[in-house]
Amino acid sequence: MSNVHAVLFMYPFQGHIIPAYNLAKKLAAKGVLATLVCTHGCYARIIKAHNGHDPFAHNVHSIRLALVSDGLPQDFDRSLNHLEFEESLLNKMEFHVEKLMEDLQRKGPPISCIITDTFYVWPDRIAKKFGIPHVSFWTEPAMVFSIYYHWDLIIKNGHYPFTGDEGELINYIPGAPALKLTDLPSYLQERDVTTLTHKSIFQAFQSARAADWIVSNTVEELDKQTIEKLQIQSGIPFCSVGPLLQPKGEVGTSMWAESDCRSWLDSKPKNSVLYVSFGSHAHVSKAQIHEMAMGLLHSKWPFIWVLRPDVVASDVQDLLPDGFEEKSKDQGLVVEWVSQVDVLSHSSVGGFLTHCGWNSILESLWLGVPMLAFPLLTDQYTNCRLIVQQWGVAMSLGHISRSSNNLRSTLVLRQEIALTITEFMNMDGQEGKRLRCNIGSVRDVMKKAVMNGGSSQNNLEGFIDYLKGIELSHFSSE
Repeated sequence: MSNVHAVLFMYPFQGHIIPAYNLAKKLAAKGVLATLVCTHGCYARIIKAHNGHDPFAHNVHSIRLALVSDGLPQDFDRSLNHLEFEESLLNKMEFHVEKLMEDLQRKGPPISCIITDTFYVWPDRIAKKFGIPHVSFWTEPAMVFSIYYHWDLIIKNGHYPFTGDEGELINYIPGAPALKLTDLPSYLQERDVTTLTHKSIFQAFQSARAADWIVSNTVEELDKQTIEKLQIQSGIPFCSVGPLLQPKGEVGTSMWAESDCRSWLDSKPKNSVLYVSFGSHAHVSKAQIHEMAMGLLHSKWPFIWVLRPDVVASDVQDLLPDGFEEKSKDQGLVVEWVSQVDVLSHSSVGGFLTHCGWNSILESLWLGVPMLAFPLLTDQYTNCRLIVQQWGVAMSLGHISRSSNNLRSTLVLRQEIALTITEFMNMDGQEGKRLRCNIGSVRDVMKKAVMNGGSSQNNLEGFIDYLKGIELSHFSSE
């Protein structure tokens, strides 16, 4: 065991928890003492989803769990009252983080660095106060980071807020290809840029500019040009250590109770099932849910559809069209949540209709499952650009229009959904063959990256050597 003690703050959203926990496990496996910090509210939801059991207690490495308040009562409905939740993360949580850091320092061992999700606004101030390095943990592709990092260029070129020709190309982001407005993260497509979310993201990237290192859940070979330009522009080492995936069969950290779909999947032919999920955070209109339901039904392909109870809003019930479950009972299965890795790794699953969240993309690529892209929110629009146009591992579902109040503004109708699913799921069709060939190539790159001598493995070891160097210099100065 080294003397390195890293305190890693997870952002309290499912898509951020998974890579943070897996980064902590990788650090711990290399001898780093990792203190993983979760908010009280988030931890309570995870425990409830696991029937009172603590999934963090099952880790085999020396990870310590610490809890911190996000500034709100534990039973506060953070999904229904998202603005209040966001305001608390922005303005109230820092006080509680400071108290926790004081407590951890007092108990020991001394803290070597803090690793914080990039979307927190306070890391640079906390790091300065405690005199330790600040590592910004980025859970999305490097191209999305570069777009946010160069927000000033978007303003300078008159594209924020975007008031000009929406067909105009944005061709000045270092390391990124020419982008359309609809390729940008949804928050940069908005006409109203005065919201709390915009303020929060802007402040978060001001803090990230002061980071000593950036560690990212991506693969260097997939984002190489963007990463090289970013490092030159920022002067900050950008360290790709992905993909940070939950191993199949391992106890996860889900915030919803998971359904076991194995027996249903076992009954279906190889590559015949379409897996559908809109992720853990994005919301969809009830009208779009109805069109999606009827499109799935009319496609006649077997499907598993993950439909979170709060996918429209936590106070909206009766999400599906009348009679849908009866009509689809021999064709599909609707569940609230599943272990996505377990489902995607099943031989009967032949495609993934995805919201284009980065975790979902990495899992799908790793397991060789082609994607049908249906972006809804934030980085998903840029991720869609990567997987459809650059890597050729996905088809688009519906015309991608400008985000409006961070909701997909154009309804994709059932006829188009059914026809696209049929084309996508045809294993013998030209498009199906192309997707499967391309995904095999990308998967090989990812697999090589995490092997001994691979880029992600080497980058992780280089980062740990940096942390050990901090400790050596600390002890030599005492």
